[in-house]
Amino acid sequence: MKRWVIITFFIIFFCLQNFEAVAHKSLVEDTSSPLDAYCASCTKEKDVDVKAEIVEHFKETPILISLDECIGTALLNNFNIKVANSEYVSSRWDYRNALAQFLPEVNFEGYSIYYSGQVLVGGVVPDHVEELALSGTLKVTHDLTKGGSQIFEAKARKLAARANLKNLDFTKDEVILETARDYYELLRAKISIEIQLKNLYERTAQLKLTQTLMEAGLGTRFDVIRSKGEQALAEQNLMAALNNFRTNQAKLANIMGIEVNTHLFPIENEVTPFVLIDEALGVDELFRVAEFSRDDVKAQENKIKTLKEEKHKVYTDFVPRPRITYQGQFQGTARAGVYGNNVLGAYLDVPIGSRLGVGTITKANSIQAQIDAQTHRLEVLLRNIRQDIIANYYKAQILKDRIEIAKRQVEYASDSVKLAELRLDAGEGILIDVIQAQTIKNNARIELLSTIVDYNINQIQLLYDNGTISYDSIVKNYKP
Repeated sequence: MKRWVIITFFIIFFCLQNFEAVAHKSLVEDTSSPLDAYCASCTKEKDVDVKAEIVEHFKETPILISLDECIGTALLNNFNIKVANSEYVSSRWDYRNALAQFLPEVNFEGYSIYYSGQVLVGGVVPDHVEELALSGTLKVTHDLTKGGSQIFEAKARKLAARANLKNLDFTKDEVILETARDYYELLRAKISIEIQLKNLYERTAQLKLTQTLMEAGLGTRFDVIRSKGEQALAEQNLMAALNNFRTNQAKLANIMGIEVNTHLFPIENEVTPFVLIDEALGVDELFRVAEFSRDDVKAQENKIKTLKEEKHKVYTDFVPRPRITYQGQFQGTARAGVYGNNVLGAYLDVPIGSRLGVGTITKANSIQAQIDAQTHRLEVLLRNIRQDIIANYYKAQILKDRIEIAKRQVEYASDSVKLAELRLDAGEGILIDVIQAQTIKNNARIELLSTIVDYNINQIQLLYDNGTISYDSIVKNYKP
């Protein structure tokens, strides 16, 4: 009996001497406990090396990156931007082609024919002919805008090019948004690995403690089995975090336009909330800015204007179409000489429309229906923008409050773990209380991390919603 009392005293004294109570001031700050002190060998180091864990797991050395580098690379290499740029270049050449239609058509025709042999003169008298016939003709034709249709076509092509330019700008905005979002998702995954690593180390130390207590007769097999289950769950959570990290690596590399298999590693060790939107602005102010700043709105407006010009072009089927032609011709033979002549002609076509006007009217009505459809799409787009602004505006306020609550939750959870461990050391508590307290603490860390990341993504989303997102607007206060 005396031997068991001595063993019990030794274990309690050893745990109390190695206990370190640390207030949790950050999301992944070192959190030493009696369990860490009891089994320092299984916790490796107090400062978790996430990079080393990732290198060991994936057998690849990651590349350090920052948010500004990712956005800059994406703007240069993203394939959606390249597609949009090619479409804009194509439409710009279409506009130049429309302008080229105002120039006259000029062509030259010439021939040289050698005649040799017997021919009939007057169909009766045979004669011998050996002659070289020469001819050259210069033709110039000008359509004089084809009744104005070329004017409306040029204006339509110009507006279409402008719409594609705005679509290119909007694609860049989308790429900036997606790159920033994927970067923060990768950062979330990185810090989650750190949290899950620390959780696994604590669970491993906890298991060793329960095994030691059971061997000393102070614990139960149930405690050991429960600790093994918690350790297995911690290992699964770590594997899930590592897999999520690799998935987000591929997503970020893809949006950046680099090799998808590239192993990227955010440079930050923690995530802090930052404000990008002026908090003095309300929903109505943000929407008014969006109406004039969103490139997709401008692109849609230019699509409508393009269709209107095409409709005007259709009605030129009823407009008289003057045209002029000039022909300068040189004809003759090598023996007799070459002689010139000039022909100048003016023509006027007075159409009554395509297919007695019915074809013109039906085509114009078809385009008008397209105009109506695009107008409705513009209205839907504006309504969706307002909806997104309202949702994200109030979500930002809620997330801001939740960050403060989550910080307090982490502090409370840390204190709860400390108290549960003290109660266990004093013989007043049970191991399950410690396990539950540590689970709550781990979940609180994850919750705080997710809330801050969601808030930062929300701020970038609001910039996108009101059309003011840009490289400069995101990185102006960025300090990795």
